[in-house]
Amino acid sequence: MKNNLLFKMWMILLISFLVGLSIWAIFFIDTTEHRITIFGIVGAIIVAITSVLSVTLNNKSIKERELELIVIKEKQKVFEHFYNAYFEMLKAVKKGKTSNISNKAENEMLEFKRGLMNWGSEELIQNYLDFDSKLVRSKSGNGSFDMLRDGDKFLKDLRKEMGFHDSENKYYEYHFGRGITRKHKKMK
Repeated sequence: MKNNLLFKMWMILLISFLVGLSIWAIFFIDTTEHRITIFGIVGAIIVAITSVLSVTLNNKSIKERELELIVIKEKQKVFEHFYNAYFEMLKAVKKGKTSNISNKAENEMLEFKRGLMNWGSEELIQNYLDFDSKLVRSKSGNGSFDMLRDGDKFLKDLRKEMGFHDSENKYYEYHFGRGITRKHKKMK
C-alpha cells in the first residue's frame, strides 16, 4: 500500500513537471529552437517513463504467473492423493470389495483432506463435502454406480480448480446420465 501511494505521488509530480515544462515552452519561450529543445527533452522523459513502466509491469506479471504456477503445482500434489484413493476404491469396486477401503486409500484420502483445506477453494471444499457424504451413503447400500458418477463429477470439479474447462458434457451425460438408462432399457 505504501509503495503504491509513493508511486502515485511520484507519477503526479513527474506529470505536473512535464505539463509545466510544456506550458512554459509554449507561452514563455520566444525562440523556436528553444521550444523544440524543450519538447525534445519532454519527449525523451516520456519515452523513459514509458519504458520503465512497461518493464515494471512486465516483471509484476511474470511474478504473478510464477506464483500461479507454484500454487497449481501444490494443488496437483494435493489432488494426486485424491486420484490415488479414488482409483484404489475403483479397483476395490471392480473386484467386488465394496464393504471396506484399503488402508492405503484411507491414508491418501486423509492426506487429500488435509491438503484440500490449505489449497482448495471454498467451492471445491463444498463439492468435496457433498461427494464425501454421497460416498458414505453409497457404501451403506449398493451404490457403486452412484460412487462412480459422483466421483466423475468431483474429478471434473478438480479439473476446473486446476484451470481446465470442459467444453461439453456429452460424454458424461451419455455414460452416466440418460444414455446409460436408455441402453439398459434396450437390453431388457
